[in-house]
Amino acid sequence: MGSDHKHRVCTFKEAEDAIKANEKIYINDCFCRGPARDGNAAWEYCGHAVETCMGFHPPGGDDPPYSFREINQEEALGLFENWKNQGHFFRFMENESWICFCCRCGCGFFRDKEGNQVEDSCDKGSHIEKTNSDTCNLCGKCVDVCSYDARAVEDDVMKTVSVKCYGCSACEFVCPEEAITMVPR
Repeated sequence: MGSDHKHRVCTFKEAEDAIKANEKIYINDCFCRGPARDGNAAWEYCGHAVETCMGFHPPGGDDPPYSFREINQEEALGLFENWKNQGHFFRFMENESWICFCCRCGCGFFRDKEGNQVEDSCDKGSHIEKTNSDTCNLCGKCVDVCSYDARAVEDDVMKTVSVKCYGCSACEFVCPEEAITMVPR
């Protein structure tokens, strides 16, 4: 799919802090799932929420022609919590003036022009996961939410491929043992 805008995966905390730092918040349809829902993408619509692109400035200029609406912080944080609790992730775009609510199955950055799944083309986040193997109980919840296939339980050991970690913090959020923390990359 590609974009002229710079994208970077961010942690849940970074996304939440950005929402809390802005009083004017605008929401519109996802630039990936919206076209897929409408039959205008090379892949099928995944069924996840569409109204999920959140901006911190009034739309205009080069912004795509979608229906933007202004929302308050409370609604923005509610949408954020809902998306986070579904096991998805976030990315900044346009120098952190927008947050994309992303899912691997519907995000165009995981697709080529024909709609085939490819490696994510955006920048990795400023953080990376660190797992404490002494407290990890190998439940696999972190494996299930990792959109980047950076985690696996093999031979009763949690295996993490650090070069695949984009730093989204979904694994940290779901870990019942708090065995995962995000550290600067």
